[in-house]
Parts: sequence; C-alpha cells; structure tokens
Amino acid sequence: MRPRVIIVGGGNGGLLTAHRIADHADVTLLEAGIDPGDPVPARFLHEHAYPDHDWDYTNLDSGSHLVRGRVLGGGSTVNAAAGSRGQPSGFEGWGPGWQWDDLLPAMRAIETDEQFGDRPFHGDSGPIRVTRLSPGPLDEAFFEACASGGHAHCEDHNAPGTRGYGPWPTNRVDGGRWGALAAVAPLVRHRIGLRPQTFARRIVMHGDRATGVEVQGPGGLETLRGDLIVVSAGTYGTPELLWRSGVEAPEIGVGLQDHPWVMMNVQARHEADIFARPVSGSLLRAPVHDDPADEFQVFPFSEWLYDRDAPRDGYSVSVALMQPISRGSITRGDDDRARIRLGHLAEESDLERMAVAVEKTASIIDDMAARGIVRIPSDAWWKTGDLRHGLRRHVATYNHPVASCGIDRTVDRRLDVRGTTSLKIVDASIMPKIPDGGPNLVTMAIGWKAGGIVLEDLGL
Repeated sequence: MRPRVIIVGGGNGGLLTAHRIADHADVTLLEAGIDPGDPVPARFLHEHAYPDHDWDYTNLDSGSHLVRGRVLGGGSTVNAAAGSRGQPSGFEGWGPGWQWDDLLPAMRAIETDEQFGDRPFHGDSGPIRVTRLSPGPLDEAFFEACASGGHAHCEDHNAPGTRGYGPWPTNRVDGGRWGALAAVAPLVRHRIGLRPQTFARRIVMHGDRATGVEVQGPGGLETLRGDLIVVSAGTYGTPELLWRSGVEAPEIGVGLQDHPWVMMNVQARHEADIFARPVSGSLLRAPVHDDPADEFQVFPFSEWLYDRDAPRDGYSVSVALMQPISRGSITRGDDDRARIRLGHLAEESDLERMAVAVEKTASIIDDMAARGIVRIPSDAWWKTGDLRHGLRRHVATYNHPVASCGIDRTVDRRLDVRGTTSLKIVDASIMPKIPDGGPNLVTMAIGWKAGGIVLEDLGL
C-alpha cells in the first residue's frame, strides 16, 4: 500500500514537492484558493494583483498591504516572475545540506534556461523556463547610465560570481509568468488528488504525531488522514496553521526577513518608451561598499503595470538591500491571524548601507535625466531633507518574506518540525536567512529537494 501524503498549500514548495513524489505516494494537495485551470487564463499570466485572490496581510510597522496569492501557484501566480537565484555567498550560514552546492542540483533540475542551459550551473530540461527579455528603450537607457557610472555588463545574473547590469532573468513564456501554476500544476493534476478551495483549519495531532488535516471545503468540514503531513502554507500562513493546530515547536515566527526596498519615482519623457517593454528587462546588481557579497539591486519598472491608479508615464527606479541584517517577527493574534512586523532597517547598519545604495542609484537617475530620458520631480524624496529620515518613511517590502520557521530553529535539517513526528514544512519559511536573490526559484528548488527527502524518509 502506498503511503498517504497530505500537502497543505499549492505554492512553489507544495507543487514542486508533489511533482517529485507523486509517482511513489498517494498525494492529496490542499489549496485554499481556486485552481484557475489548464490552460491558465490570461489574467493569471499577465496581471500582477488580484484583490479577490489575496490573503490580505498587513505589515504592522507601516500599515501597508502585503501581497500573498490565495490561488494555486501561490506567490508565483501574483509575482513579477523574477528568475534570479542569488549568489553562492547568499547561502553561507544555511548549514550542512542546504548551502549553494547542496541546492544547485535542485536549481538545475527545476529549470530550462533558454540562453545558458548548456552551462554547468544551469538546467536544460526542467519545467520552469527561464529567459532574458529583450531590453526596451528605457532598459537601454538604464544600461547606458550604469555603464557611465562604472558598472560592468553582466549577461547572466544567475552565473556565480557575477555583478553588474544586464537583462533580468525571468520565468516567463510569451511575456506571461511561467511559475508553478503554468509550469508545474499541469504535470501533477492527473497524478494527485488536488483539492482547491479547501482551507486547512488545523493539523490533527495524536500526541506528537501528525495524523491528518481538518479541512473546510466545498463539501463542508471533514478530516483527511495521512501518513505524512507537509505544510507549505508560506512564510505567513505556515505559522498561523501551526498555532491553530496547537503545535508548540520552537521559535515559530521568529527570524522573519525581507529585503528592504524603496521606489525612486520619476516620469518617462515618452510614454511609448515604457510600453515598448512594460515588463522590466533590466537589472543592476552591485556591491554597497567593497565587499562583493554585500549587494544591492536596482530594478526599474512601469508603475502602471502593477498599479492601475498610477500615471502611465510613471517610471520607478527601485532599490533593494539584498543582505539585510534586520529581522522582523510574526506573532499570534487573538484571532489566530499572523501579526507581521517586517522590521525593515531596524539595524542601523542596514539604514547606512541602504543610504549608500540610494545615493549610487541617484547618480544613475541623474545621468538619465541629463540625457532627457526621464524627469525627476522637484519634490523627489531622496533629494529633499535628510536621506535617512526619508528612507525610514519610504522603505517598503520587496515581497520576499522568508525565515519565519527556519532550519535549526523550528525545523531540523530534514525539515521535520521539532518536537513532532510525521510533520514537515516545505516553503520559504524554512530558510535560515534571506538569500541575496529573490526567493521564487529558490523556494521551488527547496520543494524539489524536499521531495527527495520525503521519498527517503518513506523508504521509497
């Protein structure tokens, strides 16, 4: 008889784990949101915000909304499809079994890199297609300004040891995001029991052993039994589920991290330049000071693409600190909802390094303005008043939350929840610290690697 595995959450971690184990176990995957179906409707490939398919979280530090997709594919169905993994140095401190060399086989297994798939650090046969979009006029102008500022050209931001400016690696096909929904769900629907619109109320525990999941779905309230429960509810949702289930694992919600991010908004002089490439095709990665591992990213994009209330000529040059020290937290509210504080720039060293990154980016914007490419508003926040005060007022989320149930804190190195049996966590929450790239592909790789661990643990 095949073992029964219940996976709670159909995001990057859950779908990739299901894909890896579906031929060897009876898998039930629970997704609280809808399954948009196959083929995926254009809306879920090209749009970037769905208020009707969102978990409605808030950063209590600022009162700002935190986008988290309540839909099959999770965050990869609502994100910007950034396909940057980060650098090997970003995984230092993850410990045995989870550093760069340990994760690289999984990163290669999940991807088909359309430009560099034949290189040893890339994949050429995985479900996630990674490509680099042809740059539009504003991308080209941004590249020219980066070159004038002394930055080197980088053809592949996912090549170990590289820095500089160049096309952004992205998981897109024909301009639409090619995340877990479009790329992986079609590979598993017929191999598993997929249960969309089914909310996991709690994990059923018998002593320290997880034996099932109580769910609320279209058919009402029921309890599903399993030999192994895998929680893939996300950095915010996984702590909530553990708390509702009475699981008293150590340090749930402690250690939360996100990349602090600010937008330096200008106007394009020619609106057509933006819409020649509304999805960003450009990225700069550069060291803050002399340490190449201490990186900031600059990502220009069309504001209107993400916010239909923004002006169509709005061009945001955004800056993110990629190795922050600051940590936030998730605590349990009276209603069992996560109370989230991202803790951006809480450490003074993060504030100082972010100020340097903004100053370096401002010189790039000045170059573009001097050449008549963009207009800088007269009240640009980075040019008026104290910069550090402005940073504290304008810092926001890069939407990269991780590490709320980290390895060696809430879970062990095989992703088992400490103090329990038959219960694992597989999502971005298990990262010990934030990598210096986006968590999108990294979480998929974690799901793939975790699938191998599950198979080993089940003796398959």
